[in-house]
Amino acid sequence: MVYIVGPLLALIAFGVFGRGMVQRSKGRGFNPLRAFLLLLAAFAYRFLVPGSWLAESYSFIGSHANLLERLTLMLSDMGIGLVLSSLYLRHHRLQSKLFAVPGVLALILSGGIFGVMSLVQNIHTPHSHTRSDHHEILVELGPDDSIDEIVPILREYKARYWKAFPQVDLSEDEDLAQFYLVCVDSAYTSLLLTALRYDRENVDYAEINHSVELIQPIPAKIEVSKQQKFIANDPHLSSQWYADKLNYNQVYEFLREHKPATKVKLAIVDTGVDSNHEDLKSVFRKSPGGSDNHSHGTHCAGIASAATNNGKGIGSLNWEGEYFSVGGYKALDRYGRGTDETVAKAIIEAAEGGAAVISMSLGGYHPRPPRVQEEAIKYAKSLGAIVVVAAGNSNDDAKSYSPANIPGVIVVSAVNESFRKAPFSNYFTQTKMPIASPGVNIFSTIPKQKYQSFNGTSMATPMVAGLVALMKSFAPELTTNQAYEILHQTGTVVDDSPRIGRIINPVAAIEAVQTIQ
Repeated sequence: MVYIVGPLLALIAFGVFGRGMVQRSKGRGFNPLRAFLLLLAAFAYRFLVPGSWLAESYSFIGSHANLLERLTLMLSDMGIGLVLSSLYLRHHRLQSKLFAVPGVLALILSGGIFGVMSLVQNIHTPHSHTRSDHHEILVELGPDDSIDEIVPILREYKARYWKAFPQVDLSEDEDLAQFYLVCVDSAYTSLLLTALRYDRENVDYAEINHSVELIQPIPAKIEVSKQQKFIANDPHLSSQWYADKLNYNQVYEFLREHKPATKVKLAIVDTGVDSNHEDLKSVFRKSPGGSDNHSHGTHCAGIASAATNNGKGIGSLNWEGEYFSVGGYKALDRYGRGTDETVAKAIIEAAEGGAAVISMSLGGYHPRPPRVQEEAIKYAKSLGAIVVVAAGNSNDDAKSYSPANIPGVIVVSAVNESFRKAPFSNYFTQTKMPIASPGVNIFSTIPKQKYQSFNGTSMATPMVAGLVALMKSFAPELTTNQAYEILHQTGTVVDDSPRIGRIINPVAAIEAVQTIQ
């Protein structure tokens, strides 16, 4: 009905106008009020009827998606009504151009808006699920509702369904426990979404399970540090310029004299972690993502937590592996791709696995944060985890990128060797907890006992996450707000700080956290 009623109302409205013009040509009277009321009804239908279809395909438009969709449909309704009415006038040998010209223009404008949206969609989501034969829809029911109440709707469109997060029950989180993943033929996607959204009694939320990708790292060259005398005996510390720039030696001196209150858990939500890597196996804890067929997750894990002073590989802030362990949680596949649901599931697994800190170097352009990721992060925080995420590599405002725009996360931008904003790094105008860290020429672990350098906010993020994990090892009850306040207050102010936040200062941050034990 959503595809029929709008054009039908517009056709009747312009049909009444056309008939009135014919009557006037014969000397009869015509009151246009009915035609105006019908036209108003056509407009009202397009702007008031629940549900949408273009907005789901083009959700990147954000808060303007629904408006643009309805404007496109309204213009097409008018164009169809005007063109058909012009044919009626032509049949009666009257001036049909009065209706034909604006009708054609309305259809061209409608098609133009649709084409522009299609072009932008192809740019921002080249791997969109809308290109497959089936779509997945995430449906959130109310806490008192049952899937049985919407089964008739699902059956009508031959949709299959299952619980998205069966490990979470209502007593733990009444939002995540009520998420279902619905699989439907792409031909019925928009109709099913409209039907689900219309059922406001049972359905709290329904949206496409969008694609999510890792924030692509950029290959880089190895940089040799100017400082050659590190306390730690890791042979590749000289290839880590940031270890010198961030005064890792001072951190190591401090850690040799201060023991942690407890050994905490750091989670890498990514492509998995190579648990057999020589520089990670002693600090790796049993977790679902103990292998990595990509390399991104292993690279992030090394930056954050590589065993330090073990005579192998690189160094991190995890002195002799005593302060925190690392676990891998696969949100993305071997190609670096996943969905809102796989990311949320990995976050939940990490939180329920006892992660004190969760590091996420993934996401993409998404002005409206996915509801399911928001709920998963909220759940992780309720279990005590601090979530650290990448700002993105698009040299754009991070407010339009998810999960950087999800409330309650620490968001990390990247700087180069001169402590200037990296050319690729996103920046901040509205982010509440921004911080910066080295993200250029970052040397770290990759699978099969290898090492490589990459650029990206993906690399800056685990560096901050490792520092936060170290802070939590001294103050296990440290909250997200407390951690960020310390990072910010002790951070190094540079020329670009208004756009990227202050740069982490590990020594000062570790010393500051001692005061809140």
